[in-house]
Amino acid sequence: MTKTIFLTIFEGAEARNLLRTSVAPTLLGDPETRIVLFTKSPERVEYYKKEFNDPRLIYEVVTPKPVRGLDKVFASLKFFLLKTETTDLRRSSGLSRFASWLLARPWVRKAVRFLDYHLVRNNAYAEYFEKYQPQAVLLAHLFDEPEIQLLREAKRRGVKTVGFVNSWDKVTARCIMRLLPDKAIVFNDIVKREMMDYNDMDERDIFVSGLPQYDSYFTDNDYSSREEFFKKPGLDPAKKLIVYAPLGRSFGASDWDIIDLLYRLKDERKFSADVEILVRFQPNDFLDESELKKRPHLVYDYPGIRFSAKRGVDWDMNADHLKHLRDTLYHMNLLVCYASSMSIDASVFDKPVININFELRRPKSFEKSSTKYYSFAHYKKALRAGGIRLVGSEAELVEWVGKYLQDSSIDREGRKKLVAEQCQFTDGKSGERIGKFILSLM
Repeated sequence: MTKTIFLTIFEGAEARNLLRTSVAPTLLGDPETRIVLFTKSPERVEYYKKEFNDPRLIYEVVTPKPVRGLDKVFASLKFFLLKTETTDLRRSSGLSRFASWLLARPWVRKAVRFLDYHLVRNNAYAEYFEKYQPQAVLLAHLFDEPEIQLLREAKRRGVKTVGFVNSWDKVTARCIMRLLPDKAIVFNDIVKREMMDYNDMDERDIFVSGLPQYDSYFTDNDYSSREEFFKKPGLDPAKKLIVYAPLGRSFGASDWDIIDLLYRLKDERKFSADVEILVRFQPNDFLDESELKKRPHLVYDYPGIRFSAKRGVDWDMNADHLKHLRDTLYHMNLLVCYASSMSIDASVFDKPVININFELRRPKSFEKSSTKYYSFAHYKKALRAGGIRLVGSEAELVEWVGKYLQDSSIDREGRKKLVAEQCQFTDGKSGERIGKFILSLM
């Protein structure tokens, strides 16, 4: 009997976590299983088919229906049903803070979810359930509307639903899940506790898997040589390598200031060793070409591909991009950034991490502040591990770059603790765990 699983790959993070890990191969390891992948456009289908072309992988292009009427009401209400340190900081008005204080309670969320489920009508996915008769649905971004539309249809048909929380900040930083899946998969016990506290899920319905996108960090030892890695961008392998990971222009306004500062300090030989600087931009952001033209000396990586001009979700990193990321983490001597999940990536490779806790120009608003994330709930938990060094001035930056370049073992125990808390599993089998868990539900 053929068993069918629906998977969503509307976002780059979904494809990275499900297709480019052992999740999908583990599912397909069951010869009776097939996977229907929902994506946004024929262009994306053609792109993924070049790499993932198993005959039991079926692609469907779905254009989610517009959110209107009661659907729109509940889509807006989900933001007021979450109250955390992070959301309190981000709310710009007293009225929204009061609404959150009033509504963000378990019994209110339960009542709202009941009404949301019974009152909203959206049959965008009905034809696919009739066509494929799935046994399970895996949704990797349940904080957005297309997945909620699919979840609603599955619940109404009695199909087993699994939600994968694919980011460490979503549960505390944005909104609640409008509807709850039967089971949830989370990276670690921290997010498990948050799902219980803020989404009211039963502990027995939450499966802790580890981070599938980090599996290759623990198992893949096929690195480019230092000479080969440095040669491509024209860097000197005899020098220490500092990698700066920009926050991204949608999250702050200080990246170019810090890039210029690092290059100035390098040119003034303020660091304790000769260094090269590599700027690694985010795959889910867009470069400001005018700023690049001002800096012909800049050595940078701009990984991934972008399917559209929409920042944040329409991107992908293929196998070559991911290998280059591993090479970068392996060969660098130090990571410098504002608050970033790259701090965890670097810690897995036991590379010192400096987070910038100052801005050279006063931000125009709190939303444009690059340092605000240190007060966010998810990042405060990461900082408590002791593996990330916050520097509050140019002088401190110079001091700690020097210390780390001289002795990379400083703060090693803190980095180990950070990896243990955030990754939880370091056996390289998180994707396999997820795949086996889903198969066990079928």
